[in-house]
Amino acid sequence: MRLVYDSSVRLKVAIVLVLVLTVSAGSIVAQERDAAKPDSSKVEPKYDDTFAGSVIELSSNKVTVSRSILGKPPEKRVFMITADTRIEGKLKLKLKVTVGYVASDDGDIARLIVVRQKPAK
Repeated sequence: MRLVYDSSVRLKVAIVLVLVLTVSAGSIVAQERDAAKPDSSKVEPKYDDTFAGSVIELSSNKVTVSRSILGKPPEKRVFMITADTRIEGKLKLKLKVTVGYVASDDGDIARLIVVRQKPAK
């Protein structure tokens, strides 16, 4: 026995299938889009270069970092701290830090300062 569907039933079934597939695809795309969005609080600031060493001078608007590389004379750099500078950790003298910075005509501007370890006692 062969069932014969009315053409209006076929049309309704087709419409329901298209709607279900459209809603499913839309929710999958929305989930992928939400997963791809970075958490704005964890976005790392943009910087061109890094410099790692120990803090030897510190003020509210600048930090001086010194590093020693075996076989080379000690090198020190001064970085300006601005309102856009993100500091991870408590910045103090003698702490080891890594500074992500951008070079400008006015000097090096720190974009990210990460405190690496506590001072040895």
